[in-house]
Amino acid sequence: MSRYSKARAIALIAVFSALSLPAHASAVGDFNAGYDALLQKNYARAIERFTSAIASGDLKPYNLALAHHWRGAEYLKTGRDDDAIADFDRALALNPTLYAAYYDRAIALRHKGELTRAIADYSEAIRQNPDVNYFYLHRGQAYAANHQLNEAVADYKKALYYRPESVPAFVALGDALMEQGRRAEALDAFEQAMRRHGGLLKLYPGIGAKLAALRGAPETNKLVLE
Repeated sequence: MSRYSKARAIALIAVFSALSLPAHASAVGDFNAGYDALLQKNYARAIERFTSAIASGDLKPYNLALAHHWRGAEYLKTGRDDDAIADFDRALALNPTLYAAYYDRAIALRHKGELTRAIADYSEAIRQNPDVNYFYLHRGQAYAANHQLNEAVADYKKALYYRPESVPAFVALGDALMEQGRRAEALDAFEQAMRRHGGLLKLYPGIGAKLAALRGAPETNKLVLE
């Protein structure tokens, strides 16, 4: 189970232990069945069960927010970005502290090319939970796609601050630095990625050509992680 799935499992336990009055049994059953299907990557069943739980009208606001968030996450996985965004909107209207819903909505917005809104959602997720490395990595990618390379580089370095072994962050950093013409720093970032993942050339087929282009760059301005 991923760290994100574990966090969801912990949240699920908290949901039902925190209820002052039990929700209707069918709503609870549907909610649990939806979560089980989510863990099993049975997206269609998860959507169906969360939809039933939502339609019951028996979920309290906190649980209803989670049901919308998790159904939205399943919509996102199946390419239904507009449906996902609608569910994330409802979840956040009910509970603005669901930082993972901001993160997930940012992903859907990036898919639609709405980069400014995506960056704003990543930023809110970071404001609420600033220690998650991949929040910075993905906001950095949105910045890069939006041609904000200085901001992207800063975010990739922040991602590496929280997870110094992150190969995707080193690769993304190398790409951004290369685009800025900072060849020696880009080469250093790619080489650090190589040292951390022996199969990097298979994982990122384009790295080989980038390394070849960067060989011989001046050995000045070595990468410094701030």
